[in-house]
Amino acid sequence: MNFLKDRAKEPTTYLGISALIYGAGTLAKVNEAPAVADAVANAAPALAAGDWITGLALLLSGALGIFMKEKGGR
Repeated sequence: MNFLKDRAKEPTTYLGISALIYGAGTLAKVNEAPAVADAVANAAPALAAGDWITGLALLLSGALGIFMKEKGGR
């Protein structure tokens, strides 16, 4: 358990997760994968610093921006 806690304090962990999401999305042909990977990468510094509220807010707002339909869009 300490291993996971220690990894959660390193920004490279979140960048690695971002790369995994991007790679898996590319292989699976998921169009939203690059945007999800970018949202994780943007939240990495806050999450690594232990600022979970800011990090989760960034992830949530990124997810909403990716999956919500725009008004007037098709």
